[in-house]
Order: sequence, then structure tokens, then C-alpha cells
Amino acid sequence: MPVSCRAVRPTVRGIDSSMTQGRKRVSESSEIGVVLEEGDHEALQAAIRAKPRRVLRYLVGRLCSADPTEKWRAVRALGHLALDPTILSTAQLEELLRRFLWALNDESGAVAFGIPEAMAEVLLARPELQAKYIPILGSCLDSDDLSQVGAIEQGVIWGLGRLGSATAKHAPRVLEALRQVASNHADPETRRLAAEALRATEGGDVQR
Repeated sequence: MPVSCRAVRPTVRGIDSSMTQGRKRVSESSEIGVVLEEGDHEALQAAIRAKPRRVLRYLVGRLCSADPTEKWRAVRALGHLALDPTILSTAQLEELLRRFLWALNDESGAVAFGIPEAMAEVLLARPELQAKYIPILGSCLDSDDLSQVGAIEQGVIWGLGRLGSATAKHAPRVLEALRQVASNHADPETRRLAAEALRATEGGDVQR
């Protein structure tokens, strides 16, 4: 829709204020990116305390990055932040997990790359949420509503393995689904990931 000239905010010294805000957001995003690249956990904690919504939005947005390094930085950062309840409360994490689950639902139309891995890191950091959410994550392997393929399916399998014995404890039925994938999946990489996840869950290990 064309924008009316009346709707344009007045400029300050020739620069539209909306442009100023846009540049500020870009600058802040760049700063968060540098913090992640440097692995500066203290700076990341300070940033999310100051602007929690903006930092979370940035991290969630990087989960579907085409750059694997950027994706995994975001995954691990979410897990690190989830460790501290004073930074992300249980209520905040449940809201985030519900958003993740909706993205995994076919009806959402969302791009869910990186989401299963992020869910696993959050649940690993906060065991009190495992009983509720690990079974739902596991249902991505055998539920019509949540079933996944390709990279997202691989992310689910990785996540279940990452959670190790917690998967076997809270979603034992998922082990049979992992066995089926490890034995019969058409993609060799997916079979390999499922075999590794089985070793982690049945052996009681947590992948590092």
C-alpha cells in the first residue's frame, strides 16, 4: 500500500526518525553477533537483562541461519541463558517452548530449522521442564501433526540424543522410533544420527 506523505514522521536534521531507529537496531544486532562470536557469556547475560525481548528475538532468528556456525552459536547461547532462572524464568521458558512447538506444527507454516536443537539445549539446562516437553519433542518422530523430514527431523534426533538418559526416562516409547530410524531410514546421515542418539539415551550419556 502506498504511504501517504502525511504518515511520514518529521525529519531531524534531514534524517527520518524511523531510519534512526532502524540503524540503532542494526547496530544492536551487530553487537549481539559480536558477543556470540567471542563467546562472551557475561556480555550476553548483560544484554538480555537490559533488553530480553530483543536478544531473544535475535537468537531465535539465527536458529534458521544458513551458516551452521551462526546457528549453533544461537542454540548454545539459548541453553546457556536458560541455566540462570534469574535471567529466564520458568514462565518465560515455557512461553518460548510453546512458540517452538507451534513452529514445529504443520499448521504454523513456520521455518523450524534449528528449533529442535534449541529445545534440547533449553531442556538440558532446566530439568524441571523435561517431563512435560521431552515427550512432545519425541512425538516429532511419530506424530502426524509434528512429524518432520530432512534437517528438522535430524535436529529432533540430535536433540533426543543430546538429552541422553532424560529421553529414556521421560519418553521411553521414543527409543523404538529411534531404532526404526536407525535401521530403516533412507538417508544414511539420518540413520547415523539415530544410532548415536540411541547410544546416548540407552547408555545414559549426555552428548557434549
